[in-house]
Amino acid sequence: MNRTLPKVSVIIPTLNRSQVLLPTVKDVLRQDYPDFELIIVDQTKRPKKEVITFFKQHQNKIIYLCLQKKGSSHARNVGAKKASGEILLFLDDDIKIDDRHFIFAHVDNFKNKKVGAVGGRVIEDFKAPARPYKAVGQLKYFGLKDIGHFDSTYKTPTDRLPGGNLSCYRALYLQVGGFKEIYSGIAFLEEADFCLKLKKAGYLLIFEPKAAIWHFRHQKGGNRAKDVYELRYWIVHNYIIFTLENYGQIVTVILAFRQMGWAVLSSIKRKFDKKMFRMMMSGISNGYRDYYRFHKMENLEKGVL
Repeated sequence: MNRTLPKVSVIIPTLNRSQVLLPTVKDVLRQDYPDFELIIVDQTKRPKKEVITFFKQHQNKIIYLCLQKKGSSHARNVGAKKASGEILLFLDDDIKIDDRHFIFAHVDNFKNKKVGAVGGRVIEDFKAPARPYKAVGQLKYFGLKDIGHFDSTYKTPTDRLPGGNLSCYRALYLQVGGFKEIYSGIAFLEEADFCLKLKKAGYLLIFEPKAAIWHFRHQKGGNRAKDVYELRYWIVHNYIIFTLENYGQIVTVILAFRQMGWAVLSSIKRKFDKKMFRMMMSGISNGYRDYYRFHKMENLEKGVL
């Protein structure tokens, strides 16, 4: 074993996805990186027998944790606390990894000590040609414009990285407090918040297209919303929280008015769908409410109040 390479802890949160989880796990186990552990954080109420059996058969390489509390941020944090690796690598549970050098592609970037986190390419449209977008993971105009392009083939520094294919130093993860568990529902923007905290700490974020995964976006389990109403609710809810957390009140007011306009247009486009309007407006108001409740509880736990 090459002792100069840092140990990597691969962390996969999962919920009700046994049919896609095991192929993902097998792809990770086929990696040729010499020193890594795999941590599965399962929030499934009753894991299937074949899942339990498989993990018992590979317990020399896999740490299998079962949680009652649901939420991807919480699951990531639990996995990170259990990890013994110098580098944490967070993956989704519904992916395919073709390249056995995938972990190497992440780790190679940490030779530059200014790099705090690395994100890999995420291919979701399997039929689309490779796209060399140069603007990847950019947050423009105080976060009011979010450019993804995580299927790009262009290596570049970024503002944020894809949460389902993201690595970072465990020490830095602990330094910034991990993933904030306020990003509920579909967990929209949990990784963007985490990445901005790393940037504020003075570290580079690198998008590395060689570390590529195929993302199947499995429609059941995980963080998937049950319908378009719930999806829109969590998008506007978490966007309010993210903006309050990272850009302050004034920018959040601008965002809130923009989201109100989106709610009106969405309702009109759906033949004056009142439920859509109500859900999106509730997302705005509850985003404010939940943000202040969360920080009040945080302060109480710290003994500030």
